[in-house]
Amino acid sequence: MSTEKTSFLRRTGRFSLATIISRLTGLLRETTLAALFGASGSMDAFVAAFRIPNLLRDLFAEGALSAAYVPTFIEKYKNEGKEEAFKVTSAVLSILFVVVGAIVVLGIILAPYFVKLYVSGFSNDPAKLDLTIKLSQIMFPFLLLVALAVAIMGTLNALGRFGIPAVAPAVFNIITIIVALCFAQFFNPPILVLAIGVVIGGMGQFAIQIPQLHRAGFRFQFRLPFKDAAVQRILRLILPAALGGAAWQVNVVVGTWIASHLETGSISSLYYALRLIHFPLGVFGVALAVVSLPEMSHLVSSGDNQGAGAAQRYASRMVIFLLLPSVAYFFGAAEAIISLAYQHGHFNWADTIDVSLALRAYGVGLVFFGLVRVTAQVFYAYKDTRTPVLISLVAVATNIILSLLLLKPLKFAALALATSVAAIVNFSLLYYYSHRKAPTPDKYGLAKYSFTILIASAISGLGAYGVTRFFMGSNGFGGIKVSALATVLSAAACGVIYLVTCKILKVEEISHLGELLNRKK
Repeated sequence: MSTEKTSFLRRTGRFSLATIISRLTGLLRETTLAALFGASGSMDAFVAAFRIPNLLRDLFAEGALSAAYVPTFIEKYKNEGKEEAFKVTSAVLSILFVVVGAIVVLGIILAPYFVKLYVSGFSNDPAKLDLTIKLSQIMFPFLLLVALAVAIMGTLNALGRFGIPAVAPAVFNIITIIVALCFAQFFNPPILVLAIGVVIGGMGQFAIQIPQLHRAGFRFQFRLPFKDAAVQRILRLILPAALGGAAWQVNVVVGTWIASHLETGSISSLYYALRLIHFPLGVFGVALAVVSLPEMSHLVSSGDNQGAGAAQRYASRMVIFLLLPSVAYFFGAAEAIISLAYQHGHFNWADTIDVSLALRAYGVGLVFFGLVRVTAQVFYAYKDTRTPVLISLVAVATNIILSLLLLKPLKFAALALATSVAAIVNFSLLYYYSHRKAPTPDKYGLAKYSFTILIASAISGLGAYGVTRFFMGSNGFGGIKVSALATVLSAAACGVIYLVTCKILKVEEISHLGELLNRKK
């Protein structure tokens, strides 16, 4: 295995390890929420309200800001040094404070108007609608906090520091859990405590990264140099990048709007399933995307187009290698996983069945959610934000049409399945056009590789299914101990069968991981 691949895997491994901590605390947070509020009307209101600032965060902060800022920072750093690059960082933080701060104020003032449109299905329940508005107003400041946190994360990642930024969301999760458990009894309705916890958690996610940035030599200076060439480039790139990454966010908005017209609990069921999907997606898909953007940006800045193409293709192979068996595990052991994670307190077996259906529907697109993130980095490394915009429009149209067509037979699960199919369309088009920028000799090699991994994953998924069904009765798993045993043993069966099958099929990544482990020893 080459030195470049070893270095890439090590950086990804460190980021993934930190992300596992974050995702585990996130899962603990969702378990706490499920026990306290179940799949109830108040939880529907919280999920709908939280998605408003969260949507803007995903649209402009995590996706667009990183895509526009990181390549520009790296180019500035390489050509003019750290001091000049940090001036760009100060400018970005200053602009975010002013612009996003204004958006937060407007969001709080206008919430009674746009929330009514966003969840129009709540209009037949005025109390639920009013609660959604109130929750949204409380949580809007989270947008500013997380935007600043993402800018710092991008800077640290560009400097090759991935651990603390990946752990930062764990601080958000832990604070939210503590606030919910300790103070819910003092609020009426109790769900309001979650909105307070979100804002305080956002403060923690921002603050934990500051010491490492300070140690890297950064000193903040408030500056708004709109005429600076680097700042102008970021501003030119950020809006198209936001539109390019909008497919997922628009799909969520459409899904929430449609689900608000369905039976109570539909929004919550989709939310709980999506949180589980985010676990492997964050640990593997997002980690690979985050690590690959600085690497591809360095290669593109050096004029190595083939190297950038090779980096993207290798990251894509790793996404498939790691996420496809995750899909198999979700399909085989969905009820056990959800029973263990959520079936406590107000969350019952009927809720487990509903969330299992949504989890499998989202699972169809899990690999493609990860591949979209990795493949989009090719365009961002080349500072091309136009192509992802056009492709995202096709994906959004696909999602809306399928949501409406499948809604009657599949109900809320149709929204998850439509999102998955839209991700497949999004990736297919991104991958096709990425070859024009970063070519590789074997254009269809990824499809051949995917078929091999699909065989190994299908066999491992059957193993997980068999173990799960052994423990599952007609009305569940008979308690947390049995569901925990079913979850752990089915995961072990799935993992062992997958690795053995990959070894038999001579999958290259098995040897890569083996070499990496041996070097660490």
